[in-house]
Amino acid sequence: MGALGAVLVGAVAAGVFGATGTFDRLGGGDQAEFNVVDLVIALIAYFGGLYMVIFFNSALVAAARERLEGGDPNVMSGIRAVRGMWLAILGWTLITGTVGLILQALQSMARENSQGVMRIVAMILVALLQTAWAYITFFVIPVLVVERVGPITAIRRSAGLLRSSWGEQLTAGFSFFLIYLLALLIVAIPVVILVFIAPVAAIIVGVILGGVAIASVAAMEGIFKAALYEWVSEGKGSEWFDQQLLSNAYETRA
Repeated sequence: MGALGAVLVGAVAAGVFGATGTFDRLGGGDQAEFNVVDLVIALIAYFGGLYMVIFFNSALVAAARERLEGGDPNVMSGIRAVRGMWLAILGWTLITGTVGLILQALQSMARENSQGVMRIVAMILVALLQTAWAYITFFVIPVLVVERVGPITAIRRSAGLLRSSWGEQLTAGFSFFLIYLLALLIVAIPVVILVFIAPVAAIIVGVILGGVAIASVAAMEGIFKAALYEWVSEGKGSEWFDQQLLSNAYETRA
């Protein structure tokens, strides 16, 4: 639902771009222009799409927590749990979206404005910043949903939960990257077969199955994050998750 919401926001933005002549200006070759109005529309579309994703991620965490506590959640109960949090979600959207843009800009600068060893060093530094931000903000959405605090407090609380549970120097002991990779490899099998039979059908099937695979794993990740938050913040175990898996999600590094 978050992805569909983001696509809807993008479609609306594309319509506005078409109405204001942005596509015509950008298609002008050497004379292509991107004015202030275009920039404002692009930023609204970017943050609007990101808001959709974060809103429904928050609803997913709320529903997962309801299930972990013995309830029987559904789509609407998850949405109802977070619909009054629009201001906190908007604040977190603006913060994480802005940081994401800055990190992307730094990555582009490192790639384009440096060479040789300096380029490698710059890329490593940017990667470290991205990793640090991902760790610090790992529990932000569960904190927003459960503790009903603002985004700044949620960031501090998220970082504090990591430090208090696994220490200052830690490394991921469990990653969904391999699960994403496995899901996409499974999707690739029918797509590769179809390429030799019906290329157009292969594209359609690839988009549909790829979307389902990514959405499914993202849902699993959100549910696991909710369970991990329950375990870290309140010491609550769950019949749905092995305790060793939760305790080893991160590991202290010597």
